[in-house]
This record gives sequence, C-alpha cells and structure tokens, in this order.
Amino acid sequence: MTEPALSSIPGVETFAILPDGFGCRLRISIARPVAPPDGRELPAASVVYVTDADFSFGTVVEAARMGHLAGELGPATIVGIGYAEETGDYGFTNRRRGLDFYRGPWRELDLPGIGTQELGGAGSFLTAVLDTVVPEVERRVPETAGARRILFGVSAGGHFAAYALIERPEAFQGFALMSPALIDFPPVPGDEQLVEAIRVLPPGAIRPGTAVFLSAGGREEEPGEAPTEASIISNLYRMRAALHAQGASTQLVVLPGETHFSALGAAVSRALRFLVP
Repeated sequence: MTEPALSSIPGVETFAILPDGFGCRLRISIARPVAPPDGRELPAASVVYVTDADFSFGTVVEAARMGHLAGELGPATIVGIGYAEETGDYGFTNRRRGLDFYRGPWRELDLPGIGTQELGGAGSFLTAVLDTVVPEVERRVPETAGARRILFGVSAGGHFAAYALIERPEAFQGFALMSPALIDFPPVPGDEQLVEAIRVLPPGAIRPGTAVFLSAGGREEEPGEAPTEASIISNLYRMRAALHAQGASTQLVVLPGETHFSALGAAVSRALRFLVP
C-alpha cells in the first residue's frame, strides 16, 4: 500500500499558482503556527512572506516555531514563495531569481557558472505577490487577512524587499533585508541606488510603526569574499540612517565571523525576534 507523500515539515500546505502574465508557476508553502505547550490555539498575529523559499523556507519555519514554543516570539504564519519548476539543484531558482528580485530596467549579464542572467523584473514579481499570492493565502487561511504582514528577503531577495519598501511601503508592516544588495547590478563601487531611493521618498511615504531589520555577515566586505563589490555592510549603515530620517523603526545586526552565505540562520532568528515580538 502506497501512502500519499508528506511534507518534510509537518503542518505545511503546498500548492502551485500561476499569476497572470508572470511566465512561470510559483510554489507556495504555508506553515501555520504550532500551539504552545499549554494547548492554547492562538491566532497568528503576523504573516511572514519569505522570498527565496527554495533556499530558506524551512529555516524560517523552524526558527519561528521554536521561538514561539519558547515564548520568545508571537505566533506567525510563514508563507514561502518559491518556484514550482525547481527540482532541488537550484538550477531553475538561480536563473530566475535575478529576473524577479532586481528592479528594472530589464538587462542581461553573463555570470560564471550560471550563464546568461536576466535582471529587472521586480515590478512584475511584486505585482504577482500582492495581486495573486497574498489574496490566495488569505482565502486559504482567512485569519491572515487581518495579520501584520512581514516580507523577508536575503541577498538578491533583500534587494527585492528594499524595492517593495520603496514602491509599496504600505503593503507590509515589517521588512527583513538580510545581506541585501542595495545597488543595481552590474555593481559600480560606491553606488547606493536603493539607499538614495529611500532618501528621496516624500515625507510620510513610510507609515509610522513600519519596522525594518537589517543584517549582514561580518566578513562580507573582506578581500576575497563574495560579493564585496556590493558594499553590503557599508550600505546597510547608510540605509539605516535613511530609514530613520523617514521615521521607520530599525535594527541593524552585523554577525561576527559570518559570510554572505553562512549568515542566514542567525539572521533569520534575529529578524524574527525583532519583527514578530
């Protein structure tokens, strides 16, 4: 007798969705909060939308659930946004994420080990998230409709989270920019385009109470580390100042000894503690 396949993470609902005009199916995963030891079922006060779910969904879910069980975090529903075509080798994700996470204009780059990379479709991806993914999540999990929305992004996904904050600051109440590329690729040393985009927002564009978590690994600007050309740590400090001037609440964490690739787990835990108190 063959039983239906189960998710490797208990209590996760997964489905595929094709936003109008988007060009590929998204794999959406929803993890509801677990009940605390005393058995009380608490409605999720927050819903965390995780870009790059093919890399990071499990990390965020497990950190959120453990933190809630320990009494360090409020209950949160975690929504992963990944790609239905991804098979586990990150081949599809690596090609697609540049297109979806970096703001326009559309352009092509040749990257060693990846090949031709398209960039510049962040506007279409943001439309897909807000017009298709969020309504479908709220239909399937009605309590999320009144929950506090938080957007998580790491690296290129951090660029997208900053882009969403600039273009649709009212759409989310919390943002996690983890090791974010706050520049337009291909990078030019010293550039800080997304920081400048925050600086020139009109007064009141970022609503009071908006919270932004900023993080990086402490080794991200050391010689020989990737991607030093993005000036991630330096631009984080500039971004924090720009956000403060706009009235946002921020927390900036530089994680000693961590690289661009190793900082994710610690960054996720710290982001959750700041954004899902």
